[in-house]
Amino acid sequence: MGMEIAFQRADLTPAERSVVSRGFSAHSDELAAPGYQKERVKWIASEDSHPITAALTADILWDWIYIDELWVARELRGQGLGQNLMGLAETFARSRNLQGIWLWTQSWQAEAFYRKLGYREFTRFDNFPKGHVRIGFRKYLV
Repeated sequence: MGMEIAFQRADLTPAERSVVSRGFSAHSDELAAPGYQKERVKWIASEDSHPITAALTADILWDWIYIDELWVARELRGQGLGQNLMGLAETFARSRNLQGIWLWTQSWQAEAFYRKLGYREFTRFDNFPKGHVRIGFRKYLV
C-alpha cells in the first residue's frame, strides 16, 4: 500500500477541513493544550454618504487579539480615525482581560503609525516580498 500525495490549488473542502480540525483538536487534547477558539470582530466607520470610510477587523485567539486589517479611506487618513479604531480595539481587549494585541504590517505600510501607538516590534521577516520587510508588532495590555 503506497502513500499518495495530491497537489491542488484550492482551499480544503468542508469535509477535509473537518478531518484536519478533528486531528488538530485530538493532538491538542493529548498534550493538554488550551482549547482553540477564534472569534471574529470588526469596527466599521461610516458617514452619511459613505457606507464604509474605515474598518478594523480582528480575531480573538486565546488571550490575545490579532488585528487582521486596518483600513482608512485616503481622504480621511491623518485625521486620527485609524488611531481611534485601534483605541477601540484596545479598550475592547482590556474589557475582555486579554493579554495584548498583535499584528503584521509591511515596510511600505504603517510601521511608524504602530510605533507611535506604543506597539513594539517582535519579529521581522526580510524580503517578504523581495526588497521589503514584513514586521510583527505587539502591545501588552496587562
